[in-house]
Amino acid sequence: MNTIPRRTLLALTTSALALAACAGTTAASLASDVQLVDSGASALASAVMQLVGVPAATVTQIQGYLATINTGAAAVQAGTANDATIVQQVVGAVQALVPVVLPLLPGGSAFVPVANALLSMAPALLAWVGISGAPAVAAAYTPDQARLILRALPK
Repeated sequence: MNTIPRRTLLALTTSALALAACAGTTAASLASDVQLVDSGASALASAVMQLVGVPAATVTQIQGYLATINTGAAAVQAGTANDATIVQQVVGAVQALVPVVLPLLPGGSAFVPVANALLSMAPALLAWVGISGAPAVAAAYTPDQARLILRALPK
């Protein structure tokens, strides 16, 4: 009969538990980050759509991007889809949304940092699902700075 020494068994068990804990944290962190992006994009879109003079076609375009972000965030939260594909769709919608809304924001608006924080989260979101590469837009903030900005938004 093959036996495994106690120390070896203990080391293997501890390693397996540590890996399992990291896996759960990664999924939870991804869901948390996607939720922050969803909340930030919703707040940004809401602020822009309340401005006077925003063309109806632009509002429709913003709503379309927001729907993609909302749907993706819900799918990641529920764990019902391929996270990599969904995260790519969310990031693509954010990267399309921000250039549409930034020119509409008044200079010095409190939502300019929110827009930049959303773009700054893109590389972190993609990294969570194993996608690397240069971001479409240079990040204005580190992921931690972006999280702080997005968490500070009123609920």
